[in-house]
Amino acid sequence: MSFTALFYVEQRYAFGILRPLQAEIKLRGGAVHWLLVGDEIDECNLLPEEQCVPNAEAAVALNPAAVFVPGDRVPSFIPGLKVQVFHGLNEDKRGNVYPERGLFDLYCTEGPGRTGMLKPLAAKRKYFQVRETGWLKLDSLLHHEPAADNGTYVEPRRPTILFASTFTPRLSCAESLYAQIKTMTTQDKWQWLVTLHPKMAASTVAKYEGLTGPNLDFCYNDQVFDAMHRADVMVCDNSSILQEFLILNKPVVTFNNRAPQSCLINIDDPAQLEGAITTALNPTIDLKQAIKDYGPSVTPYLDGQSAARVYQAALEMLESDWTDTKPVNLWRNWKMRRQLGYFKFF
Repeated sequence: MSFTALFYVEQRYAFGILRPLQAEIKLRGGAVHWLLVGDEIDECNLLPEEQCVPNAEAAVALNPAAVFVPGDRVPSFIPGLKVQVFHGLNEDKRGNVYPERGLFDLYCTEGPGRTGMLKPLAAKRKYFQVRETGWLKLDSLLHHEPAADNGTYVEPRRPTILFASTFTPRLSCAESLYAQIKTMTTQDKWQWLVTLHPKMAASTVAKYEGLTGPNLDFCYNDQVFDAMHRADVMVCDNSSILQEFLILNKPVVTFNNRAPQSCLINIDDPAQLEGAITTALNPTIDLKQAIKDYGPSVTPYLDGQSAARVYQAALEMLESDWTDTKPVNLWRNWKMRRQLGYFKFF
């Protein structure tokens, strides 16, 4: 069958998640179009060879075989199998429970944890299926090649520390650790990289951007993979990015993590930060082993081939006797119609 896919995108983080799947679909002779929704993203975020549809009406006219979504919602009026590929690894900020709301036909999970939570719901509700495929973003992360040296960048000899933070104030350490990080960036001891969640408060982002100098680089969305590969240690809080860093087998220092594990060095006082980083740069045998064990405990799919499994899962469902039996979801779909300016019903 001819396979035309639509990628429904509302946040900048979706590009790194979906591009491995785009490559897989094109490799198999299919076509991919992007629908970019919201004020934070536009065609400037696409690569020259990537195609987008200008609006919801064009997305409907495209008549895609499948719509792939790393967010939590998708409009029902766009045709095609609705496939949830998730924007993060299964973690405990939601109490380990995904809010299944009847918007998707197929859930492609990263590992047994989320699979085990969704499969009983699938058996009970009967309008969606679950396939364990691995998480798409790990294909991007594990296959990433650092940017080529253009003659102006020299890899620092000093240890490199990546600071990352989530945007939710009660879960974030960005404000709590700012003064400490500011002080440490005046020293030549370490090279700092900073990346903040796209929804982080603009005032906080501006403060960290203001630290840019010889000892600190601020990294934007399209530089995050480079930053994770360059860094020796991450400083974080409760952001799911720390899971990706651990999968690279690198140590993470967390501040007030809600569920600290043996693979993390967790602190609750900013004054402990420098000592914790020093410990992370010289990890014990036990810490190294805990970090090594972490990735397989979250997902067994660390081969960088999740895109092929996601594509195959969608294709097999389309080629089965699948029919759309999801709930009508009148209120949620009306809100999406209003946002996208699409009011055709026939």
